[in-house]
Amino acid sequence: MNKLIKKLWKIILGFSILASVLIFGIIYILKVNGITEFDSDKPKYEPLVSKDDERTPEFEKGLEIFLNDCRKCHVTKGRLHNYLDGIVDKVGVDYLKLYITKQDSLTENKDKYALAIKEEWGNQANSHNFKYSENELNLLIEYLK
Repeated sequence: MNKLIKKLWKIILGFSILASVLIFGIIYILKVNGITEFDSDKPKYEPLVSKDDERTPEFEKGLEIFLNDCRKCHVTKGRLHNYLDGIVDKVGVDYLKLYITKQDSLTENKDKYALAIKEEWGNQANSHNFKYSENELNLLIEYLK
């Protein structure tokens, strides 16, 4: 009986060591590949503002609007992978204002650009239908430039 207990303890100890090595190995591989959900310190969100951005009072107010309303879906305006980079030049101020405030109307009226964006991003149910004043729109556009 004593030999059986010793053998059982050796088996349990072996599996415990193997499981520990496997778990730490997986965590190491995840961290090496940039997966850091296991880190306890999460960086505070700060939108990307390049050194070239002119930090005018209008820019700052536009940034505040962006942080309050837009960052729920849009991380930042200037990352290389971000489609908001250069959006003002791409679609123009007037169209962008319309898209921000009346996206559902644009898609209902079969606007090609609005439909293409909706299709590209999985035809999500959410739409831009913000109720901004003309001044707030201008401030947001100033930040997005």
